[in-house]
Amino acid sequence: MDEGPSLAGHVDWGQVDRISAQISLQAVGFQRASWDDGHFWNVDDDAASRSQFFAIGNSVNFRFWSLEAAGMRPARGMLDGSEYQGAMYMWRALRRALDQTDGRLLEADFLASLSDTDFDRIFADDAGRNPLDPGREERIANLRDLGTHLLARWNGSFFDLVKSTGGSLVELARLSSDIRAFDDPLWKLTMLTAILHSGSGTYRFEDEPLPAIDYHLLKQTLRQGIVRPNPVLGREVAASRLLRPEDALELRRLALIAFVGISERTGLSGEVLDNRYWLNRVNCTDPDPICLDPAVADRCPFHGACLQFTQFERPLELTRYY
Repeated sequence: MDEGPSLAGHVDWGQVDRISAQISLQAVGFQRASWDDGHFWNVDDDAASRSQFFAIGNSVNFRFWSLEAAGMRPARGMLDGSEYQGAMYMWRALRRALDQTDGRLLEADFLASLSDTDFDRIFADDAGRNPLDPGREERIANLRDLGTHLLARWNGSFFDLVKSTGGSLVELARLSSDIRAFDDPLWKLTMLTAILHSGSGTYRFEDEPLPAIDYHLLKQTLRQGIVRPNPVLGREVAASRLLRPEDALELRRLALIAFVGISERTGLSGEVLDNRYWLNRVNCTDPDPICLDPAVADRCPFHGACLQFTQFERPLELTRYY
C-alpha cells in the first residue's frame, strides 16, 4: 500500500521498525480474539444469527463520545446494575435486547421500520438515559438502511451476503459498500465485521482482514510516534478539537498504511494486530495511560518502543465510521 503524498502528516518508518521489533519479542501474546463471551455476543446461535448480530452491532459501532464544555465525555451507562463503556455498552445492550425481543431484533423487517422508541428501548440504561444519543439519527438511519437492503437483496440475511463472497474480502467490501453503515472508504466497519466473523469461526475468508482503523488504533499510532501529524493538526488532536473530515480520513489512511507495514515485518495478520491494539485501549487510556506510572508501565505490550507522545488524545470527528 503506497503511502503517497500527504499534507496531514507522514508515517515514521523507523518507528514502524522499532514497534515491529517490540511486537515480535512478544508475539506469543498476540492472538486472534474468539468473541466467545455470551454476555456480549450470541455465541450459542447458528452462523446466520451470529452474522446478523455482528452486522447490526457494527451498524451503530461508532462515536462513543460527546464533546462538552469540560471536554470529551466517553459514552457509558449502567445495565442491570453493571457499568459498561463505549462499544462494550453497545454490544451488551444489543445482547440483552436479543433476549428481551425473543430474537425479533435480528429480523430485517424490524430493522427496516425501527422507531425512535425501539432505539431507546434497546439502548437506554438503567436510569432511562441513552448513551448512544450522540449520532442518534445516523445510527437509526444505518439500522433502517441495513434492514431495507437485506430485505431487498439478501432474503433478509446478512449471512447470505457473506456467503456470496466466496471467501473474498474484496467481494465483501464491494457488496457491503451499498449498505450505508459500510461505505467507509477505509473499510473500518467492513473489516471489523470480517474480523468478528473470522475470529468467532462464523465464517472464514481466504484473505486476512485489514485492521479496522478506529480512534483507539489511531490514537495509539500517534502516541507511539508511528503516525506523525503536521504541527497544526497535532495541536488539534492534543486539544481534543473536532477534526475536519478530510484531515481525520488522512490520519486514518496513514495509520492503515503503517499497520500494513507492521504486519509485513512481524508476520502477524491485520486481524491479530487489530485485536491486540484494541484490547490495549484499557492501558492507553484518555487522559492517563499506564505508561505514566513506572510501576505498571510494562503491562503495555508496546512499552519500551513507544515514544509516549501522551499529549495526543482520542482523535475526534463527527463520523458514522468510528
